Amino acid sequence: MTFKAVIFDIGGVCVGSPMAGIRLYEERYGLPTNYINVAITQQGEQGAFQKLERGEIKLHDFYIAFGDQLSNPSSKQHYLNYLEKTGKPAPSFIPDVVINGKDLFTTMMKETQRLDQKVFTAIRKLRESGQFRVAALTNNFELPEDDLKETEELGGKVPETLKKMFELFIESRLVGLRQVLYYERKPDPKFYLHACKLLNVNPTECIFLDDIGMNLSSAKKLGMATIQVKIGKSEEAIQQLEALVGLDLHSKEQKL
Repeated sequence: MTFKAVIFDIGGVCVGSPMAGIRLYEERYGLPTNYINVAITQQGEQGAFQKLERGEIKLHDFYIAFGDQLSNPSSKQHYLNYLEKTGKPAPSFIPDVVINGKDLFTTMMKETQRLDQKVFTAIRKLRESGQFRVAALTNNFELPEDDLKETEELGGKVPETLKKMFELFIESRLVGLRQVLYYERKPDPKFYLHACKLLNVNPTECIFLDDIGMNLSSAKKLGMATIQVKIGKSEEAIQQLEALVGLDLHSKEQKL
């Protein structure tokens, strides 16, 4: 297979994962593993988090809706249904927790402040090779322009040094605001196809890296080669990428 493009997710791939922040919040309040993520997913495309990533809700309104939705007592039953479906044992007790939307989201975003140097080097070497188009495809949100303190609490914007490494930086919030396509965010197939159109490639000519299973599954169904970047294991993902592109994507220092 001849690949022409490599597409990277941002959070959990190029920088730290918001998923790690979710787990920290769950541990803080005694919630079982994956409880919050199940609750977020259960909201569907009209959930507060999903709307935020499409640029359809302002941040402060999102905080309220996010907390209210995740605090709904129905989240417990949705979680138990998820455990039964996946064959996992149910906990003996799930505490009643009123989730503060701002507190949770800030905890999630703090994890994204760390740049993964191994992934950064791989992106740089891909661009230097001149053999591939390299893009970012990210679900993100609009930062408050009039509140510097809050922007800093949320980890600020994607570092310009990282953003400039990509030929194209495709953001769900901007695509959503322009209403290019309805539901324009991962894992909607239209978002991936939109990226392919901008890159002038077919899905089968792309390699896609992400940390979230359902995002990878959607890309794979389109014919993309996929690589999952697991928390703390970006080295494994880079090795898989090297095998697909036939390039050394490590720096000399990383080999020592």
